Amino acid sequence: MVDMPDFYAWRAQAHSYAGMAAFGYRQVAIETRHGASQITGVYGAGDFWKITGAHAAAGRLFGEEEQDCLVLSWDLFQREFGGDFQIVGKPVAMNGRPVSVTGVLPPDFRFQFPMWWIAQHPEPVEAYFSGPAPAERANLGTQVIAALQPGIRLEQARAELQSLQKHVRESGGRPPDPSRLHVDTLQEQLNGSSRQALLVLLAAGVFVLLISTVNVANLLLARSTLRRKEVAIRAAVGAGRGRVMRQLLVESVLQALAGGMAGLMLARWAIYMLVRISPYAIPRLAETNLDARVLVFTLGVSILTGILFGVGPAIALRRSNLHDALKSGARHSAGLAGLRLRRVLVAVELSLAIVLLTGAGLMLKSFARMNAHAPGFDPERVIVMRVRLAGPQYRARPAQQAFVRRLLQRLNEASGVQSAGLSIWTLFSGQLAFPADATPGLTHTVRINGASAGYLQAMGMTLHRGHWLTDADTSGALLNESMARQAFGSQDPIGRQLPVGRLVTVAGVVSDVKYSKLDAAAPAEVFIPLEQAPILFALDIAARTTAPAASVAPVLRKSIADLDPTQPVYDVKTLDDVLSQSIAPRRFNLFLLGGFAAAALLLAVVGIYGVTAYAVSERTREIGVRMALGARRGQVAGMVLREALPIALAGIAAGLAATWGLTRLMATLLYDVKATDPETFVAVAALLGIITVMACVGPALKAASIDPTVALRYE
Repeated sequence: MVDMPDFYAWRAQAHSYAGMAAFGYRQVAIETRHGASQITGVYGAGDFWKITGAHAAAGRLFGEEEQDCLVLSWDLFQREFGGDFQIVGKPVAMNGRPVSVTGVLPPDFRFQFPMWWIAQHPEPVEAYFSGPAPAERANLGTQVIAALQPGIRLEQARAELQSLQKHVRESGGRPPDPSRLHVDTLQEQLNGSSRQALLVLLAAGVFVLLISTVNVANLLLARSTLRRKEVAIRAAVGAGRGRVMRQLLVESVLQALAGGMAGLMLARWAIYMLVRISPYAIPRLAETNLDARVLVFTLGVSILTGILFGVGPAIALRRSNLHDALKSGARHSAGLAGLRLRRVLVAVELSLAIVLLTGAGLMLKSFARMNAHAPGFDPERVIVMRVRLAGPQYRARPAQQAFVRRLLQRLNEASGVQSAGLSIWTLFSGQLAFPADATPGLTHTVRINGASAGYLQAMGMTLHRGHWLTDADTSGALLNESMARQAFGSQDPIGRQLPVGRLVTVAGVVSDVKYSKLDAAAPAEVFIPLEQAPILFALDIAARTTAPAASVAPVLRKSIADLDPTQPVYDVKTLDDVLSQSIAPRRFNLFLLGGFAAAALLLAVVGIYGVTAYAVSERTREIGVRMALGARRGQVAGMVLREALPIALAGIAAGLAATWGLTRLMATLLYDVKATDPETFVAVAALLGIITVMACVGPALKAASIDPTVALRYE
């Protein structure tokens, strides 16, 4: 986060930047024709509109020096103001304060910059308001975006800003703090957290494409064998080999194009479904569409695939001996010769499939491990929601405290509520320096959370030592386990004192809570009495219910409305839903990779079934001879299986070797599971081996059922 005075100093003195803007996210209450509406807004300062490239669809964008101005997003304009352009130039109430609507943004404008405070489940930005006045230029959770001057590299700009920041802080009597300044590209900020997952999914898609094309090559090889005599006859009556080869290539390309067009239609449906189920794990997925670039790429890949996998069979036919091809039995000998190549291709399919199956298996095991870990609270029958104290009547601290007391009483008296409490939860965090008797010379970053009596009990947290906070506690505090270990090690923290703006006495130790992600370590946290918290204008409500949690939500909404109907209630969810959302990105990645793996497995099974069935077909006469000489049906079936199993074993062995190296690339996507987990490798190899045998059983039984008298007449 950036202090506003620092931002204005950077903007005035830095030379590496063509423009610089500050922005920050705010939950604000706007009075609309439907009443108070809680939305996500952004304040902008400096070159905000220049950097974002925005223009107004109606009215104008506010200027840098203007105050109390508001620009509406198109969605908010349509939903809450009925699309009436008369709202432009008129005042509306924002957090109880009148602001002027200067303009409306077009429908296609999207603010694509990262939210530092709500990275997991970002809400759409629906309003933009002018930045704080010079007298209010303090740290408001501000981030900075800037455009580089032409020819300036990121390293140069970063070095200049770091040097400038050191000078600014020292000149203001503040010690330099390089850890607070992080300069990176916007692309890295937007896509850095999802890049690894996207690369893994892209690789999975490429693997499925390769397996598909290998299957196509197998089919083309089989077809070339069947058409060998046809081509020989056409050549014998005067058709040039080049002409025949061109025809075969055209047929291959047309088939590939037909497959590509079918793939585009399927992709259109797949994109629609992915957008619907996406948990925001993939940046800008909702903007994905099948544009001209996708069409050109698909056409190019289809044509290239048709040529690459059609030229081999075409060349083989071109080089074939016409005299031999016209002989009786020539198809049989040529088919057996091509069968060896087809078996190699099937082994390649199996090796590619095992890579995807192992990756999906690792993610499945990781997902199961993560779900098995306790979040630190009991989510059953708990509903959470937020309320923001907006308006001039709540600017004074006593008014905030009075509202909190009345709200707590109403919540605990509500029908269906077992226990309820309030906190400031994730909306506030800070720095805490420990005294010498705790951890000498160290300063730790911790989360400071104000919580009312009953909040932690409503959340289902566990008290390990000491006692819960009560309404009578004014200087007590609870530590979570991580905080107790960091501050006091193995010593008993009960009764010890810590400075949290003021000295507090440790009353108890509670369980660690994983707030946003189950795969992240719980932060060190201090719970202080809610009324002692630095801010009270944004409150989180937690209520443990005696009935299904969702059914109690209207009761709680009414309790709040009875106190003050102008205060919006938002983010109403059950705690089970919150947990589900926290693992949604991993579940989404698992779903996609699992889908690719299933497709790869299906294609590989079809491939080995096809090769085995084709081999049986080519050896029908041989099998008939064997059975006429006394071979039993079980021996014939066993022969087919024995010839198919080496293909599977070779493919599985090659796939495991490749997987050993490739799965290391997805190590950052795994939780509590090694990328080379032997159990997963063995399980996937066994699964693929069993499925391969099952795929070969059909052709083996068909071979065993051949009638020798019919087989001996087979051509």
